[in-house]
Amino acid sequence: MDRLNAGAVIFSIVTGLALLAIVERSVLEGGPIGDSGQAGADRPLNKPGARAALPDRGPQKPAPSRPDGGATGGGGAAVPDLQVLTSQVRDLTVAQRGAAARQEYGVAADRPPLVLVSRVSRDRTWAFGTTAVPVPAGGSAIPHVALFAAHWTAGRWQPALSGTTAFAGLVGRMPPALMSPSEASLLRRHSATTAGQGTSTTNGTRVGDGLMLPWRVGAAWTLGTGDTAGARPLSALAFWGGDGRVAAAADGRLYRFCAEGTRGFVMVIHPSGLASAYYRMRDVVQLRDGSVVKQGDPLGRTGAELPCGGAPAPRDEVRFALRGATEAVPLDGAQIGGWIFRERARPLLGYAERGLLQVLPGGRLANFGPVPPTEPPGTDEEPSPGARPGTPPAGGTQKRSSKSADEEQ
Repeated sequence: MDRLNAGAVIFSIVTGLALLAIVERSVLEGGPIGDSGQAGADRPLNKPGARAALPDRGPQKPAPSRPDGGATGGGGAAVPDLQVLTSQVRDLTVAQRGAAARQEYGVAADRPPLVLVSRVSRDRTWAFGTTAVPVPAGGSAIPHVALFAAHWTAGRWQPALSGTTAFAGLVGRMPPALMSPSEASLLRRHSATTAGQGTSTTNGTRVGDGLMLPWRVGAAWTLGTGDTAGARPLSALAFWGGDGRVAAAADGRLYRFCAEGTRGFVMVIHPSGLASAYYRMRDVVQLRDGSVVKQGDPLGRTGAELPCGGAPAPRDEVRFALRGATEAVPLDGAQIGGWIFRERARPLLGYAERGLLQVLPGGRLANFGPVPPTEPPGTDEEPSPGARPGTPPAGGTQKRSSKSADEEQ
């Protein structure tokens, strides 16, 4: 009996040691206990100090972009990429607006276009924004700008700039949550507005927008020539003085370009499709692109800001211009704030007329509001010979120099 018990004990010890060896080997080789396959055949033994192959839960790098305007997703499918859209719009701006901008600036732009995506649809397949060709250093022209619309379709972005039929088609199909039908209608009208059509709405040939000068009615500011590039026709003026508060020249919708904090170039598109432009302002009103503004609403203050490039100004001022979809609208003959603006050449000079009164750069203009130009009461004297602009030194009022513009109110 003692021999039997001793044998049983020995048998139990040997069996236990064998099972312990099996468990230890399974653990070391990473296989399940009881695996009937050959140990280590498919799973090599991890070397000491080797890192386990665990999923990376750290920050993920963005998917690589594709030349068709998307990004490669995990399954290889393209998804909308706003950085790629920005690059496409920049290239499109150079291709479609580069030549016109160079003509307006007198030299080629020295920086790439500044593109801002201001709206994106909830599903990220529609986008809207602004683009601007920067004014070269030393230039004094108004920035050449455009709106853009884009649709993600067939795995790629399809952008279009204002002034094209493609842009009109895209804004007409944008989701109402992204753009209201009334705004889309106005942008289609603006996109079809030429410089000639803009001229006819400002010189009285067609019904216009009742433009006033860009400051408070009744106040007088100083007139300056805003575009010294020397190219005709005159397309920009400068104004300064008063309380420095710049106001919308007429009702419309506001859009900002080169927006950077409280700086930016502002364009207001009016019901006719004509746009008025305002540059160098500071404290630009912080409104969403497309917001409705009324005539006289504040847009900012006169300043010397250059978010879209250009040469420094000797004073705080606002550069003012009128634009169609793709080009500046000449100011010669424009009726604004009770004045008719004219130009002469050699050197290029802009001035204002009201009846028999003429104001040259350096003179003061009273803002008479959105009324047609009329001859002020009591101005029945005949003009003196040779009294056209340029005969006397620039920098004052002609024909009725005994009275200032303030007295004409």
